[in-house]
Amino acid sequence: MHLTSKNGELQYPLIGPIYYCFITPVFYAMLWITNTSIETAENVGYFFPPLSASGSIFNEDLYDIFTEIKPNYISWNAVIKSIPTMISLTAFSLIHVPINIPAFAISTNTEPDMNVELIAHGWSNFLSGICGGLQNYMTYSNSVIYYKSKGNGRLSSLAIVVATIFIFIWGPSIASYVPRCMAGTLLLHVGIDLAIEGVIESYEDYDWLEYSGILLICCTMVIGGMDAALVAGVIAALSTFLVQSMVYQDPIRGVVSGARLRSSAWNRSDETQRILLNRETGRSRILVIQLQGHIFFGNSVKLTDDIKRIFTEKKTSNDEPSVGKFSTSSMLHDI
Repeated sequence: MHLTSKNGELQYPLIGPIYYCFITPVFYAMLWITNTSIETAENVGYFFPPLSASGSIFNEDLYDIFTEIKPNYISWNAVIKSIPTMISLTAFSLIHVPINIPAFAISTNTEPDMNVELIAHGWSNFLSGICGGLQNYMTYSNSVIYYKSKGNGRLSSLAIVVATIFIFIWGPSIASYVPRCMAGTLLLHVGIDLAIEGVIESYEDYDWLEYSGILLICCTMVIGGMDAALVAGVIAALSTFLVQSMVYQDPIRGVVSGARLRSSAWNRSDETQRILLNRETGRSRILVIQLQGHIFFGNSVKLTDDIKRIFTEKKTSNDEPSVGKFSTSSMLHDI
């Protein structure tokens, strides 16, 4: 839940986190009011079962998975049945950075550096792998909630790192004291929030073909699960790419000088006319690149290369446009 002001800015962004933090003490208060013991609540199923008796992941059972494996006891039929899921997880791990990072950048109105993101994810997974850990990547849903709660700056990031390390080490013992209703409420909130953002609020941002792909993926995920949704997503992406590439093969429709595009203003002062007609600062130093179709990952590389080629040709012919405050990548983001 996020309250917004008249100008669309978030008000009281910590309402959500405070609400979830109060679920546990309120739950224990209700147990005290109803004179219900914790043992009774555990037997009924109101708490998660303890995952570790030592209170930390560092115990004598930590490396059992590497020492107690016996090939004779492995069910190879179960391994074969899990191959589609493993392939799906591998494919998702490979594409989550090109998908989640731009999606999160759009949600936060920022421009990411994909090279930095890929290097950071590569190093984090490499270090986790050599230490026997699991793969890691940016979770879009958690990141959006963190952003909407006004989480920014180095101090907030360091606080998240410290809290994550603490929960990772002592989380198994803490989880047994957290009521299940807190996790269920959080999942429900994240699901509703992402459904509103991805399905309802995005309705006007896409054409009918792209939006049909979004609905196809959502329905397939609900009915068939993640594996089927990944296949549906691939089909939707390829279909959209094929249709858009056939309709508009070149994202650039034309390149014209500002001198050829006159303003609608009829009356201008002599000083304004001198500025506009000046060869150094006037209309002739303005370059207009007209686009057509859809700009997406399939043709963004070609668009960038064409714009760089146009700038190079203009510079060679001493007809280079004035340098503004936006770089090529910034213009592509604004477009």
